[in-house]
Amino acid sequence: MTSETPLPAPPTFERDDIELVKLFLSQYKDEEGNSYKIEARPDTTERKAKAVEAIAADNHGHHLAIEHTLIQPFKGQKSDDAPFLTVFEQLRTDSSLRMPNRFIDVLAPAFAIPTGVDWKEVAKVVREWFVNARNTFPAEGETWYTVPNLSFELKVLVQAMELPDTSGTLVVGRLLPPGDPFEEVLRKALTDKVPKLVATPADKRILLFEDAGTAIGFTRITKGLDDSLGDFPDLKKVDAVWVVHSMAWKSSGDAHFCHVWRGGVKERFWIKDERFLAKKSDLSS
Repeated sequence: MTSETPLPAPPTFERDDIELVKLFLSQYKDEEGNSYKIEARPDTTERKAKAVEAIAADNHGHHLAIEHTLIQPFKGQKSDDAPFLTVFEQLRTDSSLRMPNRFIDVLAPAFAIPTGVDWKEVAKVVREWFVNARNTFPAEGETWYTVPNLSFELKVLVQAMELPDTSGTLVVGRLLPPGDPFEEVLRKALTDKVPKLVATPADKRILLFEDAGTAIGFTRITKGLDDSLGDFPDLKKVDAVWVVHSMAWKSSGDAHFCHVWRGGVKERFWIKDERFLAKKSDLSS
């Protein structure tokens, strides 16, 4: 069993970081409802200095600085992508499983699905468990569950919160393996990216984390950022932090963006990158 093979990039494709910034801006609106378009690419013009990926502007002349950083995937992530996607991605893509007014994040430990089992059969059992168990999920907070009726032990962490007046959101992710502490990953990202972001003249500043391995839950990132304020006081000058899950981006065109800070998990949107969808269609015809 294999995961979908990443597709060749379209001819107009630039670096991954700037393409994700472009996708983000195609849907993002600030608190006043303003949309932004890229006006400058400092990282390509200021080659002797560290510079952000993009500065965007709205119709009123307000400027938004955006800096992208990759949350490094854990060792062995690629080999774990196939079983994880086969078993858990079905939950996220099935809109009938969402619960109105609820945000639910189902997190499985990395390497939780062993080799030598039928991943599609495991997926069926996991879906059945989710349907039966979702009404027991906590209103707020997190709880561990053991998925029954499997030949191996599969424990998942469910994080949930209220999202009033919404159709509900269901996402999936992985927990970092022991020995890959998230605090070190976050500290490196903040050390590398926050100084140049806050040094950029702009009305608003956004830090965009890319999680290519869906290995860190959104609420854990929120808590990590809150806990980092003492060591990184300039973080207070960053208006928002968003996360993009990009693991399925180049195989299915699917990118998931979520606001995680300040104020916790808030806005979110999914984007289907039509360039990869069209390419996939061409290849299969």
